[in-house]
Amino acid sequence: MENKLRYSAPAACFEEALPLGNGSVGAMVYGKWDKEKLSLNHDTLWSVKPRRIARPEAYEAYKKAQKLVPEDKIEDATSLLERDFTADFGQSYLPLGNIYIEAKCGGTAEEYARELDMQKGIATVRYTQNGIRFAREYFVSHPDNCIVVHITSEKPADYVFSADSQLKSASTAFGRCLYLTGECPTSISPLYAMGTVPLTYDGEGIKFAAIGSLASDGTVTSDDTCLTVAQATEITLVICIETSYINFDVLPTKPYYYPCEARVQKMAEKSYTELRARHVADHGELYGRVQLDLGFPENHAMTDERIRAEEKSGDLGLAELLFNFGRYLIIASSREGSEATNLQGIWNEQLYAPWSSNYTVNINTEMNYWPVLMCGLAGLDLPLVELIRKISVTGANAAKDFYRARGFCAHHNVDLWGLATPVGAQRTGCLSYAYWNMSSGWLCRHLWEHYEYTLDKAFLRDTAYPIMKSAAEFYLDVMVKDGEHYIVTPSTSPENSYYHTKTSRVSLARHTAMTQGILTDLFGNISKAASVLGIDDEFVREVRKKLPTFCTYEIGSEGQLLEYDKEFAEVDVHHRHMSHLYGLYPGESITAEGTPELAEACRVTLLRRGDVSTGWSMGWRVCLWAKLGDGDHSLELVKNQLKFKAPDDGRVSFGGGTYPNLFDAHPPFQIDGNFGVCAGIALMLLQCDSGKIRILPALPSDFQNGSVHGLAAKGNVTVDITWQNGKLKSYSLLSPTAQNVTVATPHGETSIRLESNIKFTFTE
Repeated sequence: MENKLRYSAPAACFEEALPLGNGSVGAMVYGKWDKEKLSLNHDTLWSVKPRRIARPEAYEAYKKAQKLVPEDKIEDATSLLERDFTADFGQSYLPLGNIYIEAKCGGTAEEYARELDMQKGIATVRYTQNGIRFAREYFVSHPDNCIVVHITSEKPADYVFSADSQLKSASTAFGRCLYLTGECPTSISPLYAMGTVPLTYDGEGIKFAAIGSLASDGTVTSDDTCLTVAQATEITLVICIETSYINFDVLPTKPYYYPCEARVQKMAEKSYTELRARHVADHGELYGRVQLDLGFPENHAMTDERIRAEEKSGDLGLAELLFNFGRYLIIASSREGSEATNLQGIWNEQLYAPWSSNYTVNINTEMNYWPVLMCGLAGLDLPLVELIRKISVTGANAAKDFYRARGFCAHHNVDLWGLATPVGAQRTGCLSYAYWNMSSGWLCRHLWEHYEYTLDKAFLRDTAYPIMKSAAEFYLDVMVKDGEHYIVTPSTSPENSYYHTKTSRVSLARHTAMTQGILTDLFGNISKAASVLGIDDEFVREVRKKLPTFCTYEIGSEGQLLEYDKEFAEVDVHHRHMSHLYGLYPGESITAEGTPELAEACRVTLLRRGDVSTGWSMGWRVCLWAKLGDGDHSLELVKNQLKFKAPDDGRVSFGGGTYPNLFDAHPPFQIDGNFGVCAGIALMLLQCDSGKIRILPALPSDFQNGSVHGLAAKGNVTVDITWQNGKLKSYSLLSPTAQNVTVATPHGETSIRLESNIKFTFTE
């Protein structure tokens, strides 16, 4: 089983460091033997404060553009919306600071080994210096909500502990404690708009405290900024973090310093053994829910060396490692009560992070949660549910202020404060990303899927359905009749453009495949949810009446699925976004079985777009090929994803791959690619659509022998599968409730009666 990342040298940069987390608190471990660096994050450390953004002229601009587009005055509509409809940029997820551990031992390190044990959630460093063996262990505990560092050596040694931050802050030391306190700015420019907004502190931003307490058999002393430990063979450092953030709609005034101090004192009373045992049990229970064995022997070579290898076919255990790393990152970055994972999960050490390290909801945030339910981790998706609930509140203001519509909407960018308005700040060319109001519909897909996987009817009734209804009310208010169809117009296909004339590149269209696909998805899921809940009112009847009118899928001259309402000349045929294939995945309006012509058009589209793209886009392609039943092509995308990307080659926007620490390279680092490929590997082995549980629907020919235990199917069914010589050998199904299921295997379909908590097993 591939459960460990291994390295023979310390990390020289962020993309080589090892991530730890408990959902809210994140740490990157560099493993430096001379001066260790531990970079810290907290998921509520963001810029700005609660705000409501409105543009009085936005609605009139929107209505004028809605008339201009059918008249083919696309350029005029574009200029109008960019000038009068777009608004302020979203806010930034910020780094908290760093803890440094300087070893005063002299000499160089030998026999160095650095490792991340994903099964235990523990990073370790071991080395020999001056003939003395040193060892360190690091973890971030969810049960005790603290970071723990444990240092041991065969003979006494001396150390200095210090801290700093890029934010407005102060670092002090007293007694056995190290203190790092500070605040977040209330305005900061995104990296792509440097200088448009000054870095400003006004005292009303989020405040934070990170306090570390030392226990040691050595002598601990403090000066103004550092803790010094002399002649120690064992040290335990416990770090607790608190912020003043309360909620998205109130000023961040929660007490944070004294609660942090009280908690770190409480944690300091616990032994390292107790803290470690509680952490390992908690983390291990989640990680152990799924076990994947692809039939390859565990490779003990250094992880970065394995990724550097040009040919990956001889080391397909890397696919198993990448799958497990995705599950590990879910557990480390998303727990009930935490914020949802952002573009970098919870790990960011840049003041001006790429794309502000916030939530991009035209694919990336949704992709972060694709593997969660299918990998048996229901409950770890609740932070996304809470983000959607937050947007349903702020998005009601956006719907009212910008569209004079009911319900709620959101655009392509969201932050901690629930930003739901279009960004772009009137910048020329911003419309390709800023004017896209379909994220509320897409996000509602996850609410329905949470019910499908858990069968939690109370969740469907009290949480999912009201939010889905509100999203649909917005679309009902803004859609217009277009022949036999109802469409949302103007429309865009996220971040893409086409040639309206030979020299004019535009993004607006009458409608797009993605927009209509999301409408089909949302309204179809509302109809199903209403049936489950026994609701048959005027709203449901209107939803069901409109539903058949949304399908506007068209096939182009080369057999491809059209992205826009007409076959326009594409600016970039290899564009990273696969938006028009939403109906294939994650949606279900296109299936190989139910709509074979459209599925074939998706296949042609994928071939035209090509396999090489940004890291997250290749993760999406892994899933799309798996949904088409082509496991071999899906695996080729995994191999592409595993292409080594050097950290110093990571500040461009194309040619994705994998960094030495297995982080996805967009580049730069975006965590969605890790989650996308994790979901794609799961989809090779198990899929659920059209009311069927599909066993081995896209098994790659290179995966000749293997097994997977603990994957989840819709209906709250746990699935185990074993295959041999490329063919299904056995599968078992376990359900907590009695139900009938339809199982499709490569050999055919069968109906099965599952009894409550009685495992059903079939052997070929």
